[in-house]
Amino acid sequence: MVTTSITRKIPGGKLVRLDITFSDQIESAKITGDFFLHPEDTLDDLTAAVRNATLPLDPDGLLSQLDRVLSNHDAQFIGASSKDLVSILQEALACRPSE
Repeated sequence: MVTTSITRKIPGGKLVRLDITFSDQIESAKITGDFFLHPEDTLDDLTAAVRNATLPLDPDGLLSQLDRVLSNHDAQFIGASSKDLVSILQEALACRPSE
């Protein structure tokens, strides 16, 4: 099992941190940062979408899922985007040791 944290300053945006634990699946995920998300409870569903992403990661599928969560909540994500979350997750998963 691998636990990693990726913190990224989004160009022209805010700071986003993703903490994940994974092996052949994502065991846990936590998204934090100084971005703005309204309504705030949308973060729970975004985090669940990341946690439930299948591995190997389907970036386009996850992006669609995150966009759907934002749309369903009529949410405003200010200082970051669903595309940024997918990119950060891809970076975190790259920390997987080669087998």
